[in-house]
Amino acid sequence: MMRKANKSEFLWNTLDGWLFIPRNIPLLFLFVFLLGVSYLGWVKLFHKFV
Repeated sequence: MMRKANKSEFLWNTLDGWLFIPRNIPLLFLFVFLLGVSYLGWVKLFHKFV
């Protein structure tokens, strides 16, 4: 069992690079969206004061 766990863990570690982007597309989209919104908010705030 320990061997199997280590094998699957190793497998996940090697595949993590390949699967990281597809697995986290919704998370990445949300992050980009929030980043864009906060960026626009900062730009508006900046123009308000300057």
